[in-house]
Amino acid sequence: MEDPEEPRGESPSAEEGHSSKHRSLIRPHSAKGKKPSSRSSTSSTPEPTVGGLRRPWSAHPKTRADVSKKKLVRDNLKRSHMRPPNRRQKHKDEETPTEGNKADDTQVIGLECAGLDYKPQRYKVRDESADYEAHGEDTLDHGVNTLVSESSRFPGSPEHSWAMTQVKEKDARSETKKQHPSFETWIMPSPHDSEDYDTDLETDMLKNMEEVKQKLLKKQKKKTKKEADKPIDPTGKTTYLDQCKRDGLIPVSYLSRHLGDRNLRMRHHYLGGLATKPVARALEFNTVTENLDLGDNYLEGDGAVYLCRMLKDNMFIVTLDISNNFIQSRGARAVASMLEVNTTLKTLSLSGNQLCDRDAQYFMEALKNNSSLTSLDLSNNEFGEAGGTYIAAALVGNESITDLDLSWNSLRNKGAEAIGKALSTNQVLEVLDVSWNGFGMPGCRGLQLGLRVNSKLRVLDISNNRINKNCAKELSLGLSKNFGLETLLMNLNALTDEGIETILKAVNQNQTLTYVSLQNCGEMNINISNYKRIQQMESEKDITILHGGLGGVQRYTPQTSVLKVLSKFLKEHKIDLEGALRQQDKDHSGSLQHEEVKLAFKEAGLRLTNRQIDTLVEEIDVTHSGSIKWEDILTGQVLTEYNKRKTSNAYKIAEVDQDTLFNNMKRRQLTVI
Repeated sequence: MEDPEEPRGESPSAEEGHSSKHRSLIRPHSAKGKKPSSRSSTSSTPEPTVGGLRRPWSAHPKTRADVSKKKLVRDNLKRSHMRPPNRRQKHKDEETPTEGNKADDTQVIGLECAGLDYKPQRYKVRDESADYEAHGEDTLDHGVNTLVSESSRFPGSPEHSWAMTQVKEKDARSETKKQHPSFETWIMPSPHDSEDYDTDLETDMLKNMEEVKQKLLKKQKKKTKKEADKPIDPTGKTTYLDQCKRDGLIPVSYLSRHLGDRNLRMRHHYLGGLATKPVARALEFNTVTENLDLGDNYLEGDGAVYLCRMLKDNMFIVTLDISNNFIQSRGARAVASMLEVNTTLKTLSLSGNQLCDRDAQYFMEALKNNSSLTSLDLSNNEFGEAGGTYIAAALVGNESITDLDLSWNSLRNKGAEAIGKALSTNQVLEVLDVSWNGFGMPGCRGLQLGLRVNSKLRVLDISNNRINKNCAKELSLGLSKNFGLETLLMNLNALTDEGIETILKAVNQNQTLTYVSLQNCGEMNINISNYKRIQQMESEKDITILHGGLGGVQRYTPQTSVLKVLSKFLKEHKIDLEGALRQQDKDHSGSLQHEEVKLAFKEAGLRLTNRQIDTLVEEIDVTHSGSIKWEDILTGQVLTEYNKRKTSNAYKIAEVDQDTLFNNMKRRQLTVI
């Protein structure tokens, strides 16, 4: 059965009996009807023809009232699926038009039926390419042919007037869509508004807008003038009070009094994260404070974020201590981001902040790009094997850190070995504290490889790292060939007498070591052979060896040992230490705070661990007032005062007859038995 949507071709007999104007007649688009049954479709009765064409099965006679011109107008149908398709009747003889038979570009809507006083309208199909060239893309109707009645081509006809009205309305709508509405166009009166209905609403709105603008300009000028007349506050106290008032916080009286100090130290005040915001805001404008210590204030991650934002702009703070503040991962990310920007911070302490292996990865990238930080304290955190690997990678790429504290972590196995091997590449680090970790054999193997090559490291602390006599043999291979190490701390390791003997042999071969600590390594006391070897080495070389002692013999203590190191340093580097102390005394008062003395020692070249420097500064502060007269350090007065206070702990070892001491020990043992 033939598709009802496709036009049927004419038979040769019908084509000869009818004119060419009936050849383009097709089934109307609005024709409806039921699909014929299979019986009717198979019947042999020929279908009637109308105008030379076969009438489609769905066609049925309609009256003139049912088919009116008003319903046949298709230009007002805007939806593409409601437009009639372009069905043009093509015949074999029209494919090649001649002079007498040209191709007809019209389309007939409707059906001419015999016996009805109705003739279908003929419409011309508009050329879309011509419309595009003449009016642009907007005039096209989304690829659908627009039908124009032939009668509308004649001026003066009703169809022509109606068509022109439709075109004007369409152009007006398109112009309205193209125009971007603004506030000015919205309040401006329309050009089509009638004067009979005009009001003063638009004029009042314009006046109100001008008044608002003038008020805003006056307020801005007044604010600018007020800020210009406001006195400059280099301490940031005014900013701190204003920010506290704005955030609804109670100002801390201690901060209000000491914001102008060069060394701002406020510990154990439970400041909190939100209360850190006014402090950071005040320090943005502070040009006086250089050393900031906010340890143990429970700043958390929020407080660290505020301080790090401030340090991106502040170029005067050189020392920051935010230890024991639980900044965790959020604070670690903020600190790492700050280190990539800041160029003035030299000392940073992040001890006891619950930092983990993931946070070590942030520091790895930051330390590779930072070139100003010289001292970093990451002790008392939760760095493990992976964290040690990241930190080792940072040491390989960093060229500024000279003092690194990694004590009281969980560095072991591959992490410990990686840190030891990093010493073979890093030629900047001078002080490394990895005490209270789990280095064991892998860590000693890595240190052995690093110490063989490194010549820059001055202080190494590997106390309490599970180092036994076998690890001591591995470590001694690197110590014996190292040239540059001056201080070695190996306290609280299970070396036993055999391991201590191995370390002493390696120390004897080393030419630069001047301070070795072997306290509590195995037994409480060392054997007589190791004691004699220590006495011989101290007499032949300029070296100090701390040990567990032999019975009741007088021995060094940590306090006396660091004082002896200071006494030796004064003889060799007195001029350098004097210059560093004078530089810290900017107010020319003659007294320095503890933090300033520590910085002076480090700048002068005194290489000790952080714990050793803390012990030294506490011992030379005779008055325990928190300030020290730096001239007493240069003259040695602090050492004299220490000897007067603690004569029993003088740093000179009493000479004891070794044979008499050995006989006394044997007699004591027999008495006990």
